[in-house]
Parts: sequence; structure tokens; C-alpha cells
Amino acid sequence: MTAYNEYMKYRGKCREMCESAILEDPSLTLVRGHYYCPVWNTKEQHWWTVRPDGSIYDPTELQFPSAGMGDYIEFTGTLPCAECGRLIKEEDAVPIGNYMCCSTACCLKLVGLL
Repeated sequence: MTAYNEYMKYRGKCREMCESAILEDPSLTLVRGHYYCPVWNTKEQHWWTVRPDGSIYDPTELQFPSAGMGDYIEFTGTLPCAECGRLIKEEDAVPIGNYMCCSTACCLKLVGLL
């Protein structure tokens, strides 16, 4: 299968395929975070599973040209405000388009209205 076909087969199906893997092996744990692909030099939102021994099982690793040889970075539940950089809990973030802010004031500053 070509790299493009692998990409199309797995892209956007990370969580779904991980949940299927967990149904087959309940000892796996679902993890949300980012995958750093050194070939693309990008950090992509991603889901994968972890075995009880701590090793990673990623059923969709072939969507990346580095095929799982990059870095898996678990989401900590916090993110930086797009305006001031302060770390905030995901559930407390104020969304504005693709950006998250710590407050309405920061959102307004971000778009030049304050």
C-alpha cells in the first residue's frame, strides 16, 4: 500500500480504532494527546493506547511517514492562552475560532477589539 493510501486509511480514525483495539484487549488504556512526526516536523492531535507495561500500541501509526517512531505527547488537560500565554484548564478556556483564551478580555485583545 502506498503512503497516501495508508494516510487515507487511518487519518481521522485514531480514537475509533483505539476503542476497537480496547474492546479486543481491555488491558489497553486510551490516551489523548499529540504525535510529533519528525518527517513532517509537525505535532498532530492524536489518540493511541498504552499497554500495562507502558509500551505504546498505536493502531493508526501508519498514517504518519515516521510510522510511530516519533514522540507521543500525552495531553495534560491544560493549554496556553493564545493571547497572554497563561496556562488554563481545557474546560475553563474561552474559544475564539481555532484559538483558546483564558478570558473574554484576552479574546477581545487577540482580535484587536480591546
